[in-house]
Amino acid sequence: MTASTPALSSEMIEAFQKMFQEFQTRAEKLSNAYAAMQDDFRKVNIELDRKNIELGQSLSRQEEMQTYLDSILQSMENGVVGIDSDGIITHFNRSAAEITGFAAPEMLGKPYRSLHETRDDNQGLLQVLYGAAHIPMRAEKVIWHRDGHPVPVSYHYSLLRDSEGSRIGAVEVFTDISRIKALEEEMQQTRTMAALGEMSATVAHEIRNPLGAMGMWAALLERDLDDNDPRRQTLGKITEGLSKLNKIVSNLLVFTRPVKAELRRVEICATVVEIIDFVKIEIERLRQNIAVVSKLPDRKLTAMADPEKLGQVLLNLCLNAIQAMPREGKLRVEVTPDAGEYLVISITDTGGGIPADDMEKIFDPFYTTKENGTGLGLAIVKKFVEFHAGYIDVSSVKGTGTTVKVFIPQLKEQER
Repeated sequence: MTASTPALSSEMIEAFQKMFQEFQTRAEKLSNAYAAMQDDFRKVNIELDRKNIELGQSLSRQEEMQTYLDSILQSMENGVVGIDSDGIITHFNRSAAEITGFAAPEMLGKPYRSLHETRDDNQGLLQVLYGAAHIPMRAEKVIWHRDGHPVPVSYHYSLLRDSEGSRIGAVEVFTDISRIKALEEEMQQTRTMAALGEMSATVAHEIRNPLGAMGMWAALLERDLDDNDPRRQTLGKITEGLSKLNKIVSNLLVFTRPVKAELRRVEICATVVEIIDFVKIEIERLRQNIAVVSKLPDRKLTAMADPEKLGQVLLNLCLNAIQAMPREGKLRVEVTPDAGEYLVISITDTGGGIPADDMEKIFDPFYTTKENGTGLGLAIVKKFVEFHAGYIDVSSVKGTGTTVKVFIPQLKEQER
């Protein structure tokens, strides 16, 4: 006998219907909430995409600005060294590398002290960073190059601060003023030479008058002495000394006075040939065993020059070469067009050469290694060459010989 299923009461059916309706209502609310959430999610994604685009654009602009600022920094002729609050180098531009000799990659990230590790007197940027030094608006100092030579620079420091005013580093900006210093020295030398010129004119006048009188009296004494008189030898030495003094005074006047010359078109090879002929005569007079070899181009080489002054330059250099070969040797004179705008006159001897210690001094006034030299010959040569807008190059090997090259601007084809 099976048990019969009890019938649901109307109250229970109504309760189930009510529960089902509540479930449907909540399900519908949940569905609406889910749909709203999806819509909000889409809006958030859209906003995120927009923000990402704006952020990307902002980063791109920042990168462009950083690249632009780096380009400015690298293109500056001033050296720039930046350090952080710990004294570590964060910036080191191209000019800083050229002035100091240290490459940027090897300096970035290193302590600033390593830039001057051998010089304790060059730590000013750190002193400024730590508040131990006054910040100069502009001053001068010496930076020691990597290879050891000093480089005079003009510099100034600046502190770097954040938005709250805290120190976050320091920067040093410096400029190589070697050329300026050289020009200052050259200007000082010019002033000295001008003063020397004024003095020499006065001294020459005061000296030449008694020299002339002494020469006249020496000539009168020589006339009254017999040819066999032993005093004639002493008188000859006096005359020789007077001649040397007169030569010194004349050279001094030539060196200190402004060069007055008339420049005109000069065929250089013709001038060189004239000097070579005179030098050959001088060699014969001195009875020296010196061979003179010349190498001149077939075509004409023209320059704006004063033939007298240029001839004096070449003659002085050739006579110096002869004196460097007292017994025998070879004198070579060559004229060649340079690769640039100059023509080159080379004078080479096979003498003993110039000692290395003397090479930097040979053009200094009154410097000489000759027993009877005045020390003004090469100084005058340099002055005349520079007057022609040229320059001189000297190379010498001890025991082999010396080559002096005179560079003179040559006229171009259209200027001739």
